[in-house]
Amino acid sequence: MSTLTMRLLAGAAALALLAPAASRAQTTASNDAAASTQVVVTVTREALPLDRIGQSVDVLSDADIKSYQSLFISDLLQHTTDLSVVQNGGPGEAASASIRGAGADHTLYLIDGIALNDPSEVGGGTDLGGLVADDASRIEVLRGPLSTLWGSGAVGGVVSITTRQATHPLEGDLSLEGFDHYGSARLGVGGEDTIQGGGGLNWRLFASGLNDQSIAAIQGVPGRNGYADGHLGANLSYALNDSTTVKLLSLESHEWVGYDGYPPPDYLTVTSGFFEKINTWLNGIGITNRFGKAVQTLSLSATETRSDDYNPDQTPNFLSRGRVEAADYHVLYVFDPADRLLAGARYEHDDYQQSSPSSFDPNPAPDTESSNLSSVYGQYSHDFGAASLAVSARHDDASSFGGQDIAQASLSVPTGDHLRWHVSAGQGVKVPSLYQLYSAYGSSSLRPETALSADGGVDLTYAHTTVSATVFTRTTHDMIDFASDGCSATQIYGCYSNIDRSRASGLELEGRQDLGDSLHLKGNYTFLSARNLSDGLEGLRLPRTPDGMGSLDATWDATSKLQLGGGVRYVGKRFDDDANTVVLAAYTLVDLRAEYALTDKVSLYGRIENAGGEKYQTASGYDQLGRRVWLGIHTRLF
Repeated sequence: MSTLTMRLLAGAAALALLAPAASRAQTTASNDAAASTQVVVTVTREALPLDRIGQSVDVLSDADIKSYQSLFISDLLQHTTDLSVVQNGGPGEAASASIRGAGADHTLYLIDGIALNDPSEVGGGTDLGGLVADDASRIEVLRGPLSTLWGSGAVGGVVSITTRQATHPLEGDLSLEGFDHYGSARLGVGGEDTIQGGGGLNWRLFASGLNDQSIAAIQGVPGRNGYADGHLGANLSYALNDSTTVKLLSLESHEWVGYDGYPPPDYLTVTSGFFEKINTWLNGIGITNRFGKAVQTLSLSATETRSDDYNPDQTPNFLSRGRVEAADYHVLYVFDPADRLLAGARYEHDDYQQSSPSSFDPNPAPDTESSNLSSVYGQYSHDFGAASLAVSARHDDASSFGGQDIAQASLSVPTGDHLRWHVSAGQGVKVPSLYQLYSAYGSSSLRPETALSADGGVDLTYAHTTVSATVFTRTTHDMIDFASDGCSATQIYGCYSNIDRSRASGLELEGRQDLGDSLHLKGNYTFLSARNLSDGLEGLRLPRTPDGMGSLDATWDATSKLQLGGGVRYVGKRFDDDANTVVLAAYTLVDLRAEYALTDKVSLYGRIENAGGEKYQTASGYDQLGRRVWLGIHTRLF
């Protein structure tokens, strides 16, 4: 499907979504309010309806997540606006997401408010390759910076994942799915016990596993690369009384990822048989206390990732460990319903350890580095009638680069019963990773990457129709990249340096339409211009950023027992390199899905991913999966 054809379809879809709005001009304001009050909890550090937030936010509800049937967070995220995913092959292979054309490490990922940064990654970010949907009940995607509230990495956007909580005294569910050479199993058990007088216990345990024989990661290599994972999770919330609640979260994952590589002695001939073991742990505790007009929260967390790579003969060739320990305290004080003040402080300790065993030195001394980061942040919010203003600021003091100050402001202004305007402007920051600072290719003089962003848009909302348009721009300075100049005498192969600048701007169109009670449509399209401003590369497109992308999705409740759905996703032409010489062709993917309730406890479901069998790449030389069929059964155990 050509770029022009897809853009025409996107425009037609937007007009189709908009057209019914005129016939419902007399819809009551109460229905409109109900349609626009989805609550964003963790992204803003305050429970607020969407119509009081001055930034663009997509929300994938529990119903959305169940309907899409996706196993990986990266697949779910591609249902949101202005987000593209790059992956080096099939399931489990390295993957990253870009929001509004931002860099791979310019999106911050949270699970129940705990950041998923991995100091052992080159950029210190998050590898989406093995991040599974598992027990996610809600995903919020904020487009634009929010570093003032969440710190480093929140430059292009923030992805906040909320885990599931029990809703019955005792509940359990089991899902089994697969086909051919891949399969998955998921089990969850939990309960809710409310105690008279305000206390109560909510708990849930979860386990899942996936075994998948995928495709060769590098184009043209025969054979398949396997992938297997196992995940365990525990979520507990205990209300001591009506004012104090303690929450515990513990997650553990283990992955085995096969990949293609270049073995010694010549390092020239590609072969399969290499594999990586990735073990991840996340633990957190939070205490929330309400007193007077305030709510205070103290949270402690620790995350650790061990990534070990092995040769086909099972000897290790790279061992890596990254760990983050953090403490965060914030208090929200409500002077009155129209005035609120959020103030907080955070301390974070990062460390990593890496070594590269070889036949010459099978037990090398590991390279070990660490850093500390202390932060204070705050936000003042004021409501002018239906309009809402939020102003926030943050100060970071790092052992690696010193001090950093940033600020942000956003405004939401409803005008009438159906129209809302929103605007925001602010700074995002990404601190240098430990690898970029202290590895053999590092530079201890690196400065943080900083970005200045602004966006503005309008939402038109009726009882069954929503249409939105947003324009944005972002300029990023001091981007860290690999360079050959300015390195030390021992860095003969190059080093990391603050050498790049970029600018991204675009137009985002979104629409939702309910055609009666059974048919639901939603779509989006983004016109994106992401350009390099670096010396010698001025005006060239940033690697792997499309000039346009969009999706259209439909869900139909055919009967009381049968639900059918399908989606089309388009990503425009991209370039794989800075010089814009390696072309990645545009592609269009079609997904189909269905679910049938056999009883009130048992349902059958299935999906066809990439139903058209599109052959495409998101990174040059790395094939993506073709057509895939999944069949599954889900049952409520009790």
